Amino acid sequence: MSRHRIILACIVIPFLLFGQDIDEAIRLFNSFQFSRAKEIFYELKKDVDHPRIGEVYYYLGRLSVNPDSAAQYYYSVINDYPQSRYADIAYLEIAKVNIARKNFATAIANFDELLKRYPDTEYHDEIMFWQGVSYISIGNTGRGESILGSLQSRFPKSVWSERAANITQKKESAKEYYTVQLGSYRNRENAENYAASLREKGIDIKIVEALVKGQTYYRVWSGEFASLEKAKEYVSKLNSMGLKGNVVRGP
Repeated sequence: MSRHRIILACIVIPFLLFGQDIDEAIRLFNSFQFSRAKEIFYELKKDVDHPRIGEVYYYLGRLSVNPDSAAQYYYSVINDYPQSRYADIAYLEIAKVNIARKNFATAIANFDELLKRYPDTEYHDEIMFWQGVSYISIGNTGRGESILGSLQSRFPKSVWSERAANITQKKESAKEYYTVQLGSYRNRENAENYAASLREKGIDIKIVEALVKGQTYYRVWSGEFASLEKAKEYVSKLNSMGLKGNVVRGP
């Protein structure tokens, strides 16, 4: 092998191996094998000059339990690797960290800066959803609802539009009732699967989204009752079927 080919191989092979490793780490992440994915990402972050290093920092942020550590990784992406395809979503994650901390005004500023820097971002629908939530949370209900309404008009098929509709519909409905919560999930698919199994038993079920400290939960509810006593009677009936539930207020 010629000297030039040897030099080229020394450059290309590590580059290809890095790409294979990061793809494997992302696959593990998407398969919920977080510990192994984190190990690989930690090794990869040593190569700070690799073109895909921004991806590494983004995923390390996603894997961080501590919000401060997560934000630090996201800031590394947007400050050190602004051309990374993960820069706009890193900005979005920073805003969501602030929402979880109830720093809604800061989150709004994050969204404004995100849209200024990345006007062509593909995450417009999710940004609008969290913008609307943030404005409502600081008491600017009119502005928040206006954004959520625009979201539903611009992206009618988006899951974020569906979530926006849940919020606006809840505000429009003044009716309160008692219902029975049979489960609560972070993953919508898990909630849907459980709901389907309950429907097979002849139980009327609906899935309701709830935003708690910036995190979305999917609650599995059954029944609407005007009184607490009726709801408790329904709980007893479900208990006889081997199902455990708690009475909660709706909507």
